[in-house]
Amino acid sequence: MATNVYGTGSNSTAGANTVVHYYDKAGVKAANEINVYAQWADRKEMPLNMGKTFKISKWLHIYDRELTDGAFAAKGYLTARDIATVTAGVSATDGTGASLLEGSGATNKRSIKKITMTTAFSRYGEMVDYTDEVTMFSEDMIQVRYREELGRLGNRRAEDLIQLDMLATTNVMYSGVATSLATIAANPVLVGTNDAAARVSYDLIRKASRKLVRNRAEKNTEIVTGSTKIDTKTINKAFYAIIGPEIKYDLESLVRNTGQYSEEIAYVPAYKYAGASNLAEGEVGAMQDVRFIESESAVVYAGQGALATAWFNVADTLKTFPYLTSALAVTAAGSTGFTPGVTATLDAYTGVLATTLADVGGATKFDVFPILFPTKGSFATVGLKGYNKITFNAQSPEKIELTNPYGTNGFFSYTMWYAGIILQPEKLLKVLVAATA
Repeated sequence: MATNVYGTGSNSTAGANTVVHYYDKAGVKAANEINVYAQWADRKEMPLNMGKTFKISKWLHIYDRELTDGAFAAKGYLTARDIATVTAGVSATDGTGASLLEGSGATNKRSIKKITMTTAFSRYGEMVDYTDEVTMFSEDMIQVRYREELGRLGNRRAEDLIQLDMLATTNVMYSGVATSLATIAANPVLVGTNDAAARVSYDLIRKASRKLVRNRAEKNTEIVTGSTKIDTKTINKAFYAIIGPEIKYDLESLVRNTGQYSEEIAYVPAYKYAGASNLAEGEVGAMQDVRFIESESAVVYAGQGALATAWFNVADTLKTFPYLTSALAVTAAGSTGFTPGVTATLDAYTGVLATTLADVGGATKFDVFPILFPTKGSFATVGLKGYNKITFNAQSPEKIELTNPYGTNGFFSYTMWYAGIILQPEKLLKVLVAATA
């Protein structure tokens, strides 16, 4: 037998063929192309053959209040720091505090609580199929192109899964006087007069930072002291926030008062401090104690805010009328609905309904946009130990089988397992705002 042989290709004396590996490498590279959300996720692993449910335990500090505590939203994760409460907690001798009397027995007993958090693995995958004539007559590198496109698609799916899991946090703030998603940009008197308060503001970002500090969240970056270049800016130690392009549009025009008559732009674009700092993927600017990351894939709660029209009762028929045009983004859900026979009292001066009516189907509503603060240790993705992040599969049209009797059909596919878990909800903050259309 000859010394130099091709064999099956994989056992060639000249070495195994690498073209297929080259194809897969292109797909894997595309599958890691964007990591705007993934860059903030911790990594956990679970061995195979341990079921689909991942569990992790967390001890609650004795001095913490639970997330379900009514005061959590207003005062943060620590117990209320009112001076009278703290003084009582230190000096009380009846067992509710820390002070001990002479000869004290078994008193000031405390209990420790441990909670278990769980998440379940889910499998995802998509495919493209093709005929043998694609490879016979196409002038493109189809093997590479299909893998790259599937890799990019898998990358987007993974980013979306992480984003959706992060947005499930129970730690939420709202713009203006809103108290829920459905009341963003609400104004019971005149639609459109609440625009400024409903958008992102300098003070709202400051309040978000204050809440995270209260919840013992750790800032992501150190102070940027600037550089020797002209017109560079110093940036404070900061949290990161992920925003969509609509929020960035409003941020760029925000100002803060520096005196009785003077104002200055509060937002600092990233190019003014990039030379003195390492930028995160997608970072576009900073303001106060926050550095912003723009994500073109940031989701929108389309048409889930407050009603964007004023309600009038005309001839005993409830209708909508744009009493004042708003500059905020809205979504119209079909025709403006009305319910015949519904009556309401009109304010004699404004002509606006003085009573609150239930929402009528088909109404135009404000869009709501999230600002996400993924601080250190707040969120994690879980991988299967020994299993790749994404796996590519392929079958050539040349393989004859019952479903491919003529050898004319092939396919490419990807598959991946995913699980995400919020480890510390108090340190993962979501702020909901309206935005300029």
